[in-house]
Amino acid sequence: MTDEDFVRVHPISPFIRGGIVVLGVLGYIVSQQVDRIAGAIGGLDDDGGRGVAGPIFVQAAVVAAVVLGAIVLGLVSWWFTRYRLGDDSIEMRTGVLFRQHRQVRYDRIQAVDIVRPLLARFTGLSEVRVESAGGGDSHLSIAYLRAAHAESVREQLLGLAHEAGAGDQALGAAAGDQPVEGLAAPPQPGATTAVAAERRLLTVPPERVVASVLLSGEAIFLAVALVVAVVLALVGLGPAVGGFAPVVLVAGGRALLRLTRWWGLTLGLRGSTLTSRRGLTDTRTSSVPLHRVQAVQIEQPWLWRRPGWWSLKVNVAGADLGSASEGASDSELVPVATTAEVLQLLEVVTGDATTTDEVRSLVTGTPSGFVGQPSRARWLHPFAHRRIGYLAGQRAVLTRSGWLDHTLQVVPYGRIQSITVSQGPISRRVDLASVHLVSTVGPVAPRVSHLDRSGAELLRSRTEERAARSRRGEPDAPACVPGPDTVDCDR
Repeated sequence: MTDEDFVRVHPISPFIRGGIVVLGVLGYIVSQQVDRIAGAIGGLDDDGGRGVAGPIFVQAAVVAAVVLGAIVLGLVSWWFTRYRLGDDSIEMRTGVLFRQHRQVRYDRIQAVDIVRPLLARFTGLSEVRVESAGGGDSHLSIAYLRAAHAESVREQLLGLAHEAGAGDQALGAAAGDQPVEGLAAPPQPGATTAVAAERRLLTVPPERVVASVLLSGEAIFLAVALVVAVVLALVGLGPAVGGFAPVVLVAGGRALLRLTRWWGLTLGLRGSTLTSRRGLTDTRTSSVPLHRVQAVQIEQPWLWRRPGWWSLKVNVAGADLGSASEGASDSELVPVATTAEVLQLLEVVTGDATTTDEVRSLVTGTPSGFVGQPSRARWLHPFAHRRIGYLAGQRAVLTRSGWLDHTLQVVPYGRIQSITVSQGPISRRVDLASVHLVSTVGPVAPRVSHLDRSGAELLRSRTEERAARSRRGEPDAPACVPGPDTVDCDR
């Protein structure tokens, strides 16, 4: 390939990225002018009645200079921003004075997302975000392309990544690696590179998203703050109400962000990849390779018990569910779903009906085989004592905790990175210990608190044995998926 093979993004892309800055400058100028006109009408103008024509011309010149400078810099930035789909990687070149050339190999691609910020939606543009196994610093963004072109690029990248993954599987088979039964099978050798048709799994109604936000901690805090503000105003302490403003703005902003982010959520299954579409102002189409899921958590806040709702979170090795700008705030896969829906999704994510049945037994009661806390740990967890514990399932360790908010976590044996048994000063005195099942970085942190010390050591030793057998792929061992980028799965 030559430099001519590189393709430029859409010409107005730099202005979409810098549009907020320009709008901010214009907003400031307009607000200043409104204040000046209002002062002139009230006889309070600062120029002694000489009028506002002079400042208007000065500010207009400043605005013109800012807009002209933005146009010039934007066009220069656009000219030096190019990408291409190479033989074995996608490449991106950016920069005028400081050049940057980034590459992501197809066999390292973990997800390809389509993101449409509000300004981009108005112009019919989309951003393509490529997430790789190297972490956040190795991700690549193509911003912006026409919506149809962006979808085409995404489909091409998914097909090339699928083909590269299948090629790696074929090389592994040629080297003598034996396939192992898995929880969620990765692409197999010889599979077609065509992108499979998508099967819809779940659509979250907008009214349920609204109700989940109204039943969240942020909404309850806002309601309490409003009542307190009204009471203070009635007793003549109106100035004290201003002290609530910063906290109220933060809580309200979080609630609004959750509402706009998850509006219109639709989940689908395309081959071995889970796809997600969501968003009210900024829309996003993302994907999660199922063979990269390392741990799963379902959680039920106490206000959701009556409607029977749960949220679902996952740890995905080598990829972030949220974008670089969103950080870790977008850690959930599903913000709110019924018990039946979340169990259905859990079976899709794990690929195992047995584990799903074990989770169902923990949701509805306490099954046989559940190991809880000893009676002497009751005073450490007086309300959640009967709920805290674990179930050593056939293919995964399942933990349960929480009194007000119920939490269940699932970690397949072959995905456990390490196991830590810890004791604090109080735990040592009463011979208790906590077990941490270390997974990859993500929102799920599996832990069983304050077990009997000997029981904690027994959990550690048995889990280590099962995890080792799973990674070795022994016939009677718990399953592990030997995908090309599977973490800690010996093939």
